[in-house]
Amino acid sequence: TKDPEAYQLYLKGRFYWEKRTPDSLEKSRDYFNQAIEKDPNYAQAYAGLAGYYIVLSDYAPVSAYEVAPKARAAAQKALAIDDALAEAHAVLAGAYQNLWEWDSAEREFRHALELDPNSGSTHQWYGLFLSYQARNEEALVQFKRAVEIDPLNLTFNTDLGGGYASARQYDLALDHFKKTIDMDPSYAGAHSNLSNVYLDMGKYDLWLEEWKKAGTLSGDHEDLAVAEEAARVYAKLGFRPTITRIIEMEKELAQRRYVDSGFIAFYYADIGDRDQTFAWLDKAFSQKAESLQLIKSTKTMDPFHSDPRYIDLLKRMGLKP
Repeated sequence: TKDPEAYQLYLKGRFYWEKRTPDSLEKSRDYFNQAIEKDPNYAQAYAGLAGYYIVLSDYAPVSAYEVAPKARAAAQKALAIDDALAEAHAVLAGAYQNLWEWDSAEREFRHALELDPNSGSTHQWYGLFLSYQARNEEALVQFKRAVEIDPLNLTFNTDLGGGYASARQYDLALDHFKKTIDMDPSYAGAHSNLSNVYLDMGKYDLWLEEWKKAGTLSGDHEDLAVAEEAARVYAKLGFRPTITRIIEMEKELAQRRYVDSGFIAFYYADIGDRDQTFAWLDKAFSQKAESLQLIKSTKTMDPFHSDPRYIDLLKRMGLKP
């Protein structure tokens, strides 16, 4: 853009987008929209707006699938103005991913990296895509490259930890989450991911402790309430009743706001209730729930891989077993 005011607004949008909190993301959206008002042909501002819609579901109770068309539209608008803009191809890839158009997503990620091999965000997003496809070695290459490009980026570091966890390299995952938390102890995302790793490892005290920290730091009072109740039940009754109580609370919460049904399915999987697991996975499928992107990579589902219902679900999602 030639408009210095539009450029300043765009930079503010990027700044708040990188902070990755519910409040900062809303600010980023406002700044990107103001930049577009100042200069309606500002391709990067449209790409920034698309990026807001791509990450929104990680920080707010919204369906990734339902906001994906908005991300796609903003990315396509950016590309109509400048089709060589790498970040617009990357956010278009993210939109396709949330629409479950896997081949289109991968094509756009690769195109984005050809145009700009030094985009940390694109390496990080492509890493997540590969990780969800259980292509763990390829994913780790992307996550490590993102961290090389921007070693202090909390999101990149958190996702590298998550990549190790998906590859079942738990010691490396724990090390990396702890390093990330040392960089910024107030970053909720690292605590939330660390709590999931402790759950996978069967370290339930630490799972609940980190979950409570994440709920406190993110300012998500509903999530914190579930974590605190889970810790109370666990102290008295142990693991199974805790999961049962979490499921009850998540179902109650779903009356008030969007809850991804796939996570309820995963909790049923944690206690080995196969029929309820698949009933809720079907519900998640009908919502095109984002959690289903984890279906191949989450440890919770490992015992179900030979179940014909699991194989059928992958087929319906267009994923290879």
